[in-house]
Amino acid sequence: MIKSTVLAQVEYLNSKSEKDRKEIGQYFTGAPVSNYMASLFDEDTIPDNVSLLDAGAGAGILTISTALYCIDKGKKSVHAVLYEIDDNALEVLSESMEDLKGFIEAQDGQFTYEIRNKDFVLDRPDQKGESYDISCINPPYFKYNSKSSPYAFATTDLYKGNPNIYASFMAVVIKSLKPKGQMVAIVPRSYLNGLYFKGFRQFMFQNTSLNKVHIFRSRNQVFKELAVLQENIICHYSKERQGEQVRVSVSNGHADFEHTDTNYYPTSIVIDETNDAGFIRVPDSKEDAELLEFVEHMESSFKGNGYIINTGPVVTHRTTEHITDKDDLDNTVPLLKMHNVKLFKTEWTGTKKKDSRLRLFDGHSKMTTKNQRFIVLKRFTSKEEARRLVAGIHSPKFITGEVVAFENHLNLVSHHTDELSEVEANGLALLLNSTVIDRYFRCISGNTQVNATEVRLLKMPSRADIRKIGEHYHEGEAISQQQVDEIVNKQLKYKV
Repeated sequence: MIKSTVLAQVEYLNSKSEKDRKEIGQYFTGAPVSNYMASLFDEDTIPDNVSLLDAGAGAGILTISTALYCIDKGKKSVHAVLYEIDDNALEVLSESMEDLKGFIEAQDGQFTYEIRNKDFVLDRPDQKGESYDISCINPPYFKYNSKSSPYAFATTDLYKGNPNIYASFMAVVIKSLKPKGQMVAIVPRSYLNGLYFKGFRQFMFQNTSLNKVHIFRSRNQVFKELAVLQENIICHYSKERQGEQVRVSVSNGHADFEHTDTNYYPTSIVIDETNDAGFIRVPDSKEDAELLEFVEHMESSFKGNGYIINTGPVVTHRTTEHITDKDDLDNTVPLLKMHNVKLFKTEWTGTKKKDSRLRLFDGHSKMTTKNQRFIVLKRFTSKEEARRLVAGIHSPKFITGEVVAFENHLNLVSHHTDELSEVEANGLALLLNSTVIDRYFRCISGNTQVNATEVRLLKMPSRADIRKIGEHYHEGEAISQQQVDEIVNKQLKYKV
């Protein structure tokens, strides 16, 4: 029966264009994922007569897996309420539920259902006085206009901000659960950190306990048939006070749940309560958890040391008339882009194909930057790259002139009271390019984008210790990763 539903789901997906699916954020769940998600529910707190909420049913595979899990665990009956906004999916969904009903009744169980062809977020069940025992969801993913979209005002009573529609789905589901009710969701990892989701995370902290998180080492395997590269996680929440530990499991992809690595960590390791941002950190292993704890106990922080980070001011597609590749030295300055940033240096010769210059037009001061020493971080990397943090040193010794230009794909690190000395810049670059800090950053950030917000919250040694690290390197020198790690680990007293 599940096999026939999966086949019907794939057939239905293939009948729709990618554009149509993206408009409603439609990515259906496969059977291995849905079965694993259902297995995460705590059977002991599910009553004998189960009320089940499916907030974006699709072909119904999550309801099938969850209902069968409940019956298999000895529950007497399941009543499912399924929301599905896509008219064209209703026939497949109805057939799936009838098949499920017959299958469960053949095992002397009871299954009833109601399909609602309505928008879940705009037709909130909690506002009708409804409540449910469990919910298993794969919500749509898309951003919406925070001023004109009806979704912008649909959950303002729950949390501040308009980060993404999937957050709205999760929040309304939680609001619709009974006390100690459970939700299992497969969603993008992006909500774990960043300012956009701050209000949503606060709502979740105030209303739920994060109990289990499952992560995938390969981010292109979960919705493989749609070539989706979004980095997803599976999370299990219950509607009660936060528990003392969180279970974290890891698999390579969507089809090897029998080979998961599972560990339990204190909540303090996973949920950062040292600031109001409330980041959720998910270590891949016990080693990463130990590293998290080690870095969290460092003497200072990026912000505490007085460092500041700003995004490069040049948005190239808005400034095309002022950008040239001609070597006109009189009224242009080098424009540094991501390809100009290497480990420990910025490199601009004007001879490479992508090298550009910015014309010094009237009002250029909004686009140019005083040519002083900066740490330059690339803002974008892929999860599969060897490093998430790539820190170059921009030095006026190597790129001369009074001002220089940086595009907005770069982040510039400086100090709010004084210019970085050579030794301090060297120390910062060594620290940010070290394996220990790169691994730490991967734990606190699930994004492939290196956000300034996350950098500001980095724990660090004191400025004095950073300068001591910097004494072991000189600008322009070639240095291996092994040498970097030996210098940093020795100063931090970190044992690998």
